[in-house]
Amino acid sequence: METNTIIILVVAGLMLLHLAIGVPLFVVLGLGAAAMILGCDVYSISVFGEVPFSAIDSWALLAMPLFILAGEIISRGKTANDLVRLGEAIVGWIKGGLGMATIFGCFFFAGTSGSSSADTITIGRIMIPAMKERGYQTSYAASLAASGGILGVIVPPSLIFIVYGIATSTSIGDLFLGGILPGLLLAMAMCAANYFVCKYTSWGAPEQGRFSLRQVGLALWGAKFGLGAPGIILGGIYSGVFTPTEAASVAVAYVVIVEMVINRSFGFEELIPAFSRAAIMTGILAPIIAFSVLLGETLAILRVPSNVVTFFMSLPVGTIGSVGLIVLVLLMIGCILEPIAAILVVMPILLPIGLELGFDPVHFGVFVVCTLSVGFITPPVGINLFAASAISDEPFIRIAVKAFPSFLALILVIMLIAAFPQIVLWFR
Repeated sequence: METNTIIILVVAGLMLLHLAIGVPLFVVLGLGAAAMILGCDVYSISVFGEVPFSAIDSWALLAMPLFILAGEIISRGKTANDLVRLGEAIVGWIKGGLGMATIFGCFFFAGTSGSSSADTITIGRIMIPAMKERGYQTSYAASLAASGGILGVIVPPSLIFIVYGIATSTSIGDLFLGGILPGLLLAMAMCAANYFVCKYTSWGAPEQGRFSLRQVGLALWGAKFGLGAPGIILGGIYSGVFTPTEAASVAVAYVVIVEMVINRSFGFEELIPAFSRAAIMTGILAPIIAFSVLLGETLAILRVPSNVVTFFMSLPVGTIGSVGLIVLVLLMIGCILEPIAAILVVMPILLPIGLELGFDPVHFGVFVVCTLSVGFITPPVGINLFAASAISDEPFIRIAVKAFPSFLALILVIMLIAAFPQIVLWFR
């Protein structure tokens, strides 16, 4: 075995160990890249400052803090309540309807937040107490909020789609459009899982007697401003009126006008914590992105991606087996890595494999993001599980167990997305 190969394996093992003991992700990525650079002698140490800086010195990446800010502002207003009422009007008459309304509330709110944890926390704070009143176990109610929150990174605008598009030179507008139908299918699959859980328990008596088209119409009118945000963003990007970064700026202006002028949800004083929270989140993500790019470029120089592709394509498992292995690898990565970091580190390795298997870059991107997002409800990391635990005061592991039906539903839809490209590429 070559010396460089031994160094890479040892460094990879140490990185996993440091993640397991709670070392911050950006520190692990930075130290891992530095160890490979020095141990394998592939770069001058000066790149340790140059590459991370150039990675975040990007006009396109400016969309990320702006979408985070838009999500923070709208999560403090009344739009989320309007979107939840729309979900209740659509599915509240079914057994387990309040749980389904939670998932659809997350689906609709995802169109304005672009963030998984924002979806879970904002919708969870509204719906978990309501579900408890309807007889749901608190841990199960929290698991629905955590599972539905996954849609925040799939339904456009998605921060992870932005990062994937930049990392792979794929159209961000196409990725946004490609995420709509998979997001809807994932929501419907989780609703189906919730229906069967409620059918065989005492939870989830219907909130209303029967379906009412009038109630849906009233709820739709009440949620018009919340539903308008994704329409403006997608329409503007795909028609060429503005770029994704400009769309993010428009989104911020739109939600400020909606919440402060039209809804009168809050005054200027409430903008300060929104800006502060957005700045903190950006400060957390920026070094992760910077050092992920450095690690990815180091692995590329060491020919790790090409060697992995050669090994992967030589396995006697066929196309279906190869896709299954990719799903397994992504699920494991999603359990331990923040998805944005995972995209930047593994895409140089996985994208060539996907292209060899016949995937379109947009199709593969949506497939990868959907699979990685399952890590939000999978221990040991499970960001959404921690968020749901914080707002419900339920133990992390109990929520994780109750999220298992949603986990199975998500895996089923992910396999359908892999098998049928038109689920993603419907707009072409």
